This record gives sequence, structure tokens and C-alpha cells, in this order.
Amino acid sequence: MNKVFFVLGLLLASVVAGADVKRPVKVVILAGDENCLEQAAVAGRTDGTDVLLFLTGEPVKDEVAGIVHCEVRKGTTVAATGTVGLGEPRKKKQARPWPAFPELAFQDGYTTVVRGFLAVPRSGRYEVWPGEGDAAFNVTTLAGKEVYRREAGPATVTAVHLEAKKRYPFETVYFKRPGTEFRVPQVNVPGTLETVMAEKKQYAFLKDLKRDDVILYDAHPIHNNTRAPGRPLQVTNAVGPELMLGNVLGNHFEEPVFLLRFATRHPVWFQRGSRSLGHDYLPPSSGGDPDLQGSWDVIHFNWGVWDAGWKDKSSKYYQGHGNTTSVADFENNLRTLVARMKQTGATLIWASVTPVWKGEPDKPNADVVAYNAVAEKVMKENGVIIDDLNALVPKGTGSWVDPNVHAVGNLAPQVIKTIRAALASRPNKTKPLPRVLLIGDSITGSYQEAVRKSLDGEAAVFKNPGNAESTWTGLKKIDEWLDLKRYLQNGQEYLELVNSVNDSLAQLPRFLPGYPNRGCELAGLVWVQGIADSGSPAHAAAYEQNLANLIRDLRQDLKAPKLPVVVAALKMGDDKVYAAQLAVGDATRYPEFAGNVTVVDTQPFFRGGDPRTLGNHAETFLEVGEALGQALVKLLEAK
Repeated sequence: MNKVFFVLGLLLASVVAGADVKRPVKVVILAGDENCLEQAAVAGRTDGTDVLLFLTGEPVKDEVAGIVHCEVRKGTTVAATGTVGLGEPRKKKQARPWPAFPELAFQDGYTTVVRGFLAVPRSGRYEVWPGEGDAAFNVTTLAGKEVYRREAGPATVTAVHLEAKKRYPFETVYFKRPGTEFRVPQVNVPGTLETVMAEKKQYAFLKDLKRDDVILYDAHPIHNNTRAPGRPLQVTNAVGPELMLGNVLGNHFEEPVFLLRFATRHPVWFQRGSRSLGHDYLPPSSGGDPDLQGSWDVIHFNWGVWDAGWKDKSSKYYQGHGNTTSVADFENNLRTLVARMKQTGATLIWASVTPVWKGEPDKPNADVVAYNAVAEKVMKENGVIIDDLNALVPKGTGSWVDPNVHAVGNLAPQVIKTIRAALASRPNKTKPLPRVLLIGDSITGSYQEAVRKSLDGEAAVFKNPGNAESTWTGLKKIDEWLDLKRYLQNGQEYLELVNSVNDSLAQLPRFLPGYPNRGCELAGLVWVQGIADSGSPAHAAAYEQNLANLIRDLRQDLKAPKLPVVVAALKMGDDKVYAAQLAVGDATRYPEFAGNVTVVDTQPFFRGGDPRTLGNHAETFLEVGEALGQALVKLLEAK
């Protein structure tokens, strides 16, 4: 009889095991902007190199940080005195050499003492670590209290509280040879994961966390351009919502969890910032359509400041065409560039070269008046609108006489007025918003943000990646800069998200290490986004409708009509995006979302700092991630 029960037990176990093998991997999407990514620091200790050392307790004129008093003794007799350079500042170049220890300091029988004052950049708890190697054997006092001692074996270090920028007297007596290293690391740095784990017992387990049953995979083509496979959930060099979100999901599901994250950070200089719902993620139901068959509507461009500036042959910016661009070359280059831009069919606007001072006697800059004369001829011949920015800087003022080429005043109002007029004159414009491309250097960079804000809701404004530099650079890169596919178009990020999810799941064995070959199931979407839209009145006003459409469209395009969705409500800007996020979770406003869409208000977890990045506080990200995970579990349990 017992044998019968034993055999039945084996059969039942095999059936249960077989059923478990067939259970699909649970896939949860974490998507939005950079708040989906690791933002808060892990290390609770700084390297201590930002301490400043001084000779005096009060600031004095022309003082140099990093120089302190030095004294060499033979017994009780002072054999030498002077100053010496200590700490990180001494690694920087200066006009005269840093003072060094006297030769006697390195001879047997002598004791070296350094004295001075130290200041730290932030208030907090600090440790003093003077010296490396032989120099680490010393005793150091701070404000009369011993904070470091090492005679033999490991050092005894006492942490102390220091106020930011206050100067504290210190003295170090070396037992062996002295050294120039001097570090004062901050410990238990607030807001870091190490500090949170030390102070909050409920998070101590994260130190050793490594969940092979929860795999985090970055699916964004920019954030993971090599398409590296996912990794087990664990602490890396920073922390975001993914850590506790993944942990909650791993605890809930018996099956493996594939946490597919779709987000990227701010791109390079002058490109678009955080991804917006009002443009980048704009869903099809809201009019999202990249329409890459179209082209640019307006191109506002300038070159000249870099062409005019003197470049030595040794400079990395030297283009091989003389120290400055000749007027003849400038004209020829412009003709080539204008001809290429005309092929786009855009309305072209040339911004005249802003003033550049005459330069040093032996290094004269080029004549921008001559540049603008030939440029005007080229533009009139090609029907290009001229935006005379040069005329906004009166002769004898600003960058006419100032070596700073950016001393040109506020150029934005005229640029905006000129672009608006050009858009108004175009009979056929790209829908839903016409495209404006700014090509230029840091002069363009000075007004690009104002142009974007002013044209918010009227046009999608882009800037060429990086710095346009000279016309020679333009000749090399103009095709790249004009290529629409290099810019995030209306609704393109939405399509990238859908494509990345579908492609990743179709190739799951490639991205999920140890994939158990049991299929997969979309278990939920967690949406954490809103930075860019909160800075755009037009996008903020449309956010509620766009978010509701995003949920509907993603469910349709991912073939998951009842996909549970959790939205993080982020309070920033004028709170319109925050209010819109909360509204989408209101079942009375959206009955179709009742029981399958919920919103987590992140405000109770916010501890100060920049609200756009949740203050970069580790505990805030842990609590937000945990709350998002618990909200998704609640939706799943209610199904």
C-alpha cells in the first residue's frame, strides 16, 4: 500500500514539474525617460580629493589652495621651515612650481610636521586620510582632536562632522618620510545606496542581492547599442527603480521574470534631452507618425566664427587650410553647402557671421565683414533669407572688441521672428508639426533653447549634433546633419518601443541567459516618464489624452488587450503633467481602465532636490520601485 502511495506521489510530482516547465516567462516592460535608469549613486564614500588646504584660517588675497606650512625637526630643534604643496590641487599646473618638502625631511633622524587649515565642499561626516606608503604612518589632529593615527598595523581613524567651506586647523606629524597625498573623504553620504543600506535594515539585503530569476534587459537601441543580453538583477554602480521593482516581481512570480527596460539618457551636446510623450513617444492615436518620407521645412544655419578664429597648426581644430579660412574659400564652401541644403526643399535662412575681434598682432583673426559680404552675394543668388545677426551687435561693442565671441547679446528674439515668418510663408508644411533644423556652433547653442520654447506647439526644433565649427567641418558632415533618420521624429520613439519589445521577445533566447524554453507572457507595463513634457506647455496640456492613447495603442500593437499598466505620477514643473498622470488612473474618468490601470503617486517618497530626477536619492528610487512593483502585483492578483 505504501508503495502505491509512493508511486502516486512520484507521478503527481512529475505532473506538477511538467506543468511548471510549461509556465511561460513573465515579461514586464519598464519604459519612459531616464528615471527608468540608474540615477542615484551607490558609493556612500567620496574619494576625498576635493578637500582644500590653506595656509590661513581666513581667505587672503591671491592665496593658492594646496599650500600649507612645513617644519622639519631634529629632536626638539627646528631644522627647517617653509611651505609645501599637499593634496589634489598640487597636481594642477601653475605658473611656478609647487613648493616641495626640504631635503632634510627625507633624512634619518628628522621629523616632519605640516600645519594648515582644511575645508570641505559639503557639510557631513568625514574621515582624514593623510599620506600614502611611508607617509601614511603619522598622527593627525583636526581642531585639536586626534582623527588619525598609524604607528604600526592598520590606521585608527575617527570620523568627524565638518561644515561646508569652514576652515579647520590641522596638524600632521609624520613618523616616517612625508608625502604629498592628503585626502578627506566624506562618509555615509546622504542619498547613496550604501548609506541607505547601512541605516535602513529593510534594504540591507540588497548588498548581496543577485537574482538569477529576474533578468534586467535594456532594449533601447541607444542605451544598449551592442544589444548585449540581460543580466541578473543586482546592484551596479548606480540605482534606479529597477532594483526593488524587479525584486517585488521576483518574489511574486514563481516563473522567471524578464524585466525589459526601454529608456535612454540625455544624448550628446545640443541634441534633444529627455524623451517626451508629446513628440517622441506620441502614439498613433494622437497623430504620432515619423513620416520620414518628408523633409525639413526650415533650415536656419550659420558658419564663420570658427572660420575667422586663428588656429595654430598644432591645434586639434586646425583644418589644413590656413590659420583662418580665406574669403575665397569661405565663399566657395558656402556655395557647396547651400546647394546641398537646397536639395531638401526647405526654406533656408542664413544667419550672418557675428562679430569676431581682430585678434592678437601676430595671430590676426579673419575679417567677418568680408565674410558677410560674400555670404550675402551667395544667399541672394540662391534665394536664401538673410537673418542679419551681425547687425545686432553695435560696432565697437561686444565681440567686436571682446575676445569672447559669445559677447553678442540676446539673438533669440530675431531668430524666432525670422523662423516664424519663414514657416508662415510655406504653403505645405509637415504634419502634425513642421520641422526646423538649426545648424551652427555655440552661437547657435546660445539661442536654440529659446527658439524651442518659443515655437513649442508650433514646430519641432532640432539642432545638428555637436558643434558645426567651420565651413570645412560642414563640408564633411552636412549629409549626416541633414539625414532625418539621425533625429528623433514625431512618434518615432513609440515605434522603437514597440519594435524593441516584439523583436526582443521573438529572440528571447538571445537576450535571456538560461532561457528555459517555455514561451513568454506580457505581464505588465510600468510607465515612468514626464521630464520633457513638464517643460513644454503644449505637451503638458495634451499629456492626459496622449497617455490614455499610449496605453490603448500599446495594448493593440503588442497584442495584449488587457495588459496591466502602472503609471508613476511625477510632480515637477507646473504640475500639469503630474495631474494628467493621476487623472488617467481615475476609473470614473476612464472606465475602460478600471482594474487594469493604476497610478502610483511618487510625491510621498520625494526627499528634496531636483524633482525631475527624484532628487537622485537612492531611498526614493527604492521606495518608488517597490511601490510600482506592489501596484502591478495588486493588478495581477485582481485579474
